[in-house]
Amino acid sequence: MKTSIIAVANQKGGVGKTATSVNLASGYAFLKRKTLLIDCDYQGNATSNLGLKKSSKFRNLSSALRSDLPLEEVILKTSDDFLDVIAGDMGLSKLSREKILEPGSHNILKNWLDCEKLKEYEVVIIDTHPSLDLLFQMSMTAAHYYLVPVFAEADPFDGLQYMLEEVSLIKKSLNPPLFLLGIVITKYNTKNATHRKFYEYLQKYMEEVKITLLKTVIPESNAISSSSSAQKSLITLHPRLPVTQAYLELARELLPELRGMRQGRRQSTPIINEMPEELDKIFEVEVHEIEEAIL
Repeated sequence: MKTSIIAVANQKGGVGKTATSVNLASGYAFLKRKTLLIDCDYQGNATSNLGLKKSSKFRNLSSALRSDLPLEEVILKTSDDFLDVIAGDMGLSKLSREKILEPGSHNILKNWLDCEKLKEYEVVIIDTHPSLDLLFQMSMTAAHYYLVPVFAEADPFDGLQYMLEEVSLIKKSLNPPLFLLGIVITKYNTKNATHRKFYEYLQKYMEEVKITLLKTVIPESNAISSSSSAQKSLITLHPRLPVTQAYLELARELLPELRGMRQGRRQSTPIINEMPEELDKIFEVEVHEIEEAIL
């Protein structure tokens, strides 16, 4: 069994990054794949969303990286035998500031994960920090793959453009095998005309720039916030809802691509220069309609 490490990343907030990390990890656990969720965000939302404490002095990611503690000493167990967690905590912010000027600091997480214990897991999900800082570099250097959640709103390309530029630099100098699994649309409302137009155009545009737009679409749902408040995964709290089934389908869609670290031919980094004019027009129409309705 090869271990596949997936970083879920987007510089822009509010796109469902943590929800995707938590529910994708829970989805693989449901599919009986031994899974480890690493919360590499000092806010620790992925940790708390599963009902786990992030205030422990030693059983968290920053303590592990600072003191080089063995992986098995900081693992938090969940109610699911197939899902374990490494907690995020505020100490990661201090660690990032302290280590940023040290040579090779981007390798801290990668080196720590290079251990026998990690081989027990088939899938490792890293919930990344929503900023292109050292924590992001550490996550992307340690990962074999990355997945980008995108919300169908007016400026999805702003953060995506800068993030792909940063990933390009990381691939060139730090982690050449890093592989883009694709873009996944989140918080999608089929009744929203702008969402539908965005998705239709995005299908064509992603094909042009050679970025995989995943077939699975995550629908908009209040169940995501309710499960977060209840500190449970969707599969635990709302197993039959469409949004839960969508995350399970996403896990299944990605599974054939997961082969551990990719060997042989390397994937080039896609480039997005700016929001395409056609997409800009879609949202311009929406703004005008809103303004007219207010007047």
